[in-house]
Amino acid sequence: MYWLPFFLELAADPQLHAYDAALFVLNPRRVKWYKQSLPHTDKTDRNDAFVIADRVRVHRPEHAWLVDVPMLALRGTTRHRRHLVRLLAAEKSFFCAYLFLQASAYQRLAPFSSVFGATSRLVLDQACTLDTLAALPVTELAARLDELSRHTLRNSTHNATRLQEVAAQSFQLPQELGLPVHAILTAKLQRIAFFEAQIAQVEAAIARQLSQFPAIRQLQSIPGIGPVFSAGIGAEIGNLDRFLAGTKCDARGRVRAKNLRDAEDAVAKTAGLWWPRSESGTFAAEERRMAKTGNAHLRYYLIPGAEQLRLRVPEYRAFIRRKFREATKHHHKRALVLTARRSVGLYVGLLHRNEPYRSREACQT
Repeated sequence: MYWLPFFLELAADPQLHAYDAALFVLNPRRVKWYKQSLPHTDKTDRNDAFVIADRVRVHRPEHAWLVDVPMLALRGTTRHRRHLVRLLAAEKSFFCAYLFLQASAYQRLAPFSSVFGATSRLVLDQACTLDTLAALPVTELAARLDELSRHTLRNSTHNATRLQEVAAQSFQLPQELGLPVHAILTAKLQRIAFFEAQIAQVEAAIARQLSQFPAIRQLQSIPGIGPVFSAGIGAEIGNLDRFLAGTKCDARGRVRAKNLRDAEDAVAKTAGLWWPRSESGTFAAEERRMAKTGNAHLRYYLIPGAEQLRLRVPEYRAFIRRKFREATKHHHKRALVLTARRSVGLYVGLLHRNEPYRSREACQT
């Protein structure tokens, strides 16, 4: 973020406007690689400026970076949501570790559908221990659970029975250790509820900001891709013109203008969804590993988005099943990542044409 305020200041400078200056953003990783090819020197500001200038002299940047403040605002909000989700996942993982100390059989026997469900949280937040609850008769415990859940449990007697089994099969903790562990679990539940509330606020802000981007809103027409995923994907892709600008040399050596397929490949490479070849002489590696470089935020929204497509779009469901069968290891992970790579073309096409999603059957009619 250190570069952005200075860049925005240059973009708004009236003196530069008089010269019709174009502003470019350099990838610091490329500058670092270029510096490694030079003789080792002192690490000073003067030498760093020389390396940057020499890198620009040897490899001139091709595309100017256009300032789009509303897009930057949307991108900042979606990245903030990703940050909150990662914090929430860490808190839940920490909670589950201490939950094993208090009730080691809780997650294995699953007395409720989810550890972090509303009724499960209320039970775990009780001042009394699970042993106290388990000591109650099944009918009385079932009535208490039904009251805690506000009569939302389908079979409170079954939940009460499983809860008693958890108490019977869990390791017993000394009281001197049980009380601090319960205090930690209570504090973690409060932090989890706080992060969930923060995420809900951020998602509401994302929905409001999407009104400024008609093309990105078209992605919501894809089944399972709501405002959060459409905003995350659209904001990270940004202006498609930068992927379509310039020319490309094909396999026959002919120079042609870039098309949507080239833009799709560039977006996928930006997200790190590509598999570099490894060849030397007559050797060609059979296993190609995913690059995982580039925009981790875009990759974060593309892969869960592929899971939503698998659940709701028959074409992608058939594709992920085929890739699952073809895999020799890591079946689900490999099939999901390949599906995410395939979905890039769908997002790029809809953003470019600014039109809603239509199923294959609808296009054929």
